[in-house]
Amino acid sequence: MNDAARADAPARWHARVGLRARVAIMFAALGLVVTTCVALAAVHFSDSYVHRLVNEMLRVEGEYLRERFAADGHTPQPHTKHFHVYSTMTGTPPPAELAALAPGLHEVQDGRGERHVAVYEAGAGRLYVILDIGLESVRERRLFRDLVALVLLGTGLSAWLGWLWASRAIEPVRRLARQVEILEPSRRGMAKLAPDFALDEVGALAQAFDRHQEKLYEYVRRERAFTADASHELRTPLAVIRGAIEVMLDSADVAGEARLKRMQRGADELRDLLDALLVLARSDDSEATSGHTPDLDAVVGNVLRERADALREKHLLVQYQGTKGVAITAPPRVLSVIVANLLRAVTQFADGGVLRVQVSANAVRIGHHAAATTSSGEASDRVLGLSMIRRVCERWGWMLEEMPLRDGDHVFNLILHKTDTA
Repeated sequence: MNDAARADAPARWHARVGLRARVAIMFAALGLVVTTCVALAAVHFSDSYVHRLVNEMLRVEGEYLRERFAADGHTPQPHTKHFHVYSTMTGTPPPAELAALAPGLHEVQDGRGERHVAVYEAGAGRLYVILDIGLESVRERRLFRDLVALVLLGTGLSAWLGWLWASRAIEPVRRLARQVEILEPSRRGMAKLAPDFALDEVGALAQAFDRHQEKLYEYVRRERAFTADASHELRTPLAVIRGAIEVMLDSADVAGEARLKRMQRGADELRDLLDALLVLARSDDSEATSGHTPDLDAVVGNVLRERADALREKHLLVQYQGTKGVAITAPPRVLSVIVANLLRAVTQFADGGVLRVQVSANAVRIGHHAAATTSSGEASDRVLGLSMIRRVCERWGWMLEEMPLRDGDHVFNLILHKTDTA
C-alpha cells in the first residue's frame, strides 16, 4: 500500500461509520478517559491514605513506647506478624540493615517487601518501631484488578448509553433528512425547513438547504418559463408552414407532392416535439392530481387514427391489440403526447415492416419489426426528442424501457405504475 492509500484509509473508514456509531464511540472514549482518571485518582489517594495511616500508627506507638521507657526504664518489645520493636538498650538489637538508620520515619523496600521504620532517641540508645506491610501488595494487586474492571465496565456502559441516547440526540438530523428526502421544489414549490428546527448546527444545515432550494426552484422556474414560451412562440410559425404545405399540396405534381409530404412529416415531428416541451413545462402536482384518463385504449386508438396517413406512407402494417377499461391517473393530453412521440421515435427511420402496438393493464408496448435487415445500427441514437419523453415519464413516475432488437427491430415499453382497472 502506497503513502496516498495509507493517508486515504482513515478518511474512508470515517466515511463508512454512521453518525449514531460515531456518537457511541465518542461516549465510549469519554467513559474510558473518565474512568481511567478516576482509577488513577483512586490509586493515588489509596497510597496516600495508607502512608498517612502507617506513619500515624508508628508515631503513636513510638510515643507510647518512649513514655514507658522514661517511666520505668523498660520497653515492651512485641513481635507480631506485622509489628516489631527493637532497642539498642536491651538484648534485642535491630537487624543490621536497619541499625544505621537515622532518627525519623523511613520506608525500606527490599527482598522482604515494604517496611516502614520509625527510629526514636530513647535515653542513651535508640528505639526502632517497625511495621511490615509486605502483605499490602496483595491488597494493591486486588485494587488494581478492581480498577481495571471499573475502567472496562465504565467504557462499556458509556458506549451502551451512547448508542441508546444517540438515537434521540441525532433525531433532529434524521427528521431533517426525512424532510429533505421528500422535497421536490420542481413540483411542489418551496417548503421552508429552518422554522421547524432550533437555532443550532442542525438549524444552520436546514437554512443551507433552504438557500439551495431557492436556487433550485428559481432555476426550475426559469427552465419551465423558457420551455413554455418557446413551445408557444414556435407554434405560430409552425402553423404557417403546415398551412402553406397543405395549400401547395393541392396544386403540386407527383414529384413535388412527395417532397411536400416529406416536409409535412417533418412539420408533424416538430409539432410532436413542441407538444412534449409544453407537457414537460406544465406537468406539476396540480395537474397530476386533477388529471384522469378513464380509458387508455381509447387514447392510443385516437393517436393511431390521427397518424394513419403517415404510417401508410412508410408502408407499415399496423397490428393493434388493446385492453378496454384501463384507467390512468393522468390527463389524456399527456398520454397522447407520449404515445405520439413514441410512435414517431419507433418509425422515424422505418420503411416497411410491421408496427405492433399493445395496451395492457399496466403498460403500453410499441415496437417496429422490420421486413428485412437494416444497416443503420445507430438509428435509435439519432431519435429526436426521446430524452424529453423520458423526462416526462420520470415526472409522472413512469418507466420507459427501450429495447433495440436484432435485424433492425425496435421496441419501447412504457410501464405505467399509477393504473387501475375500471
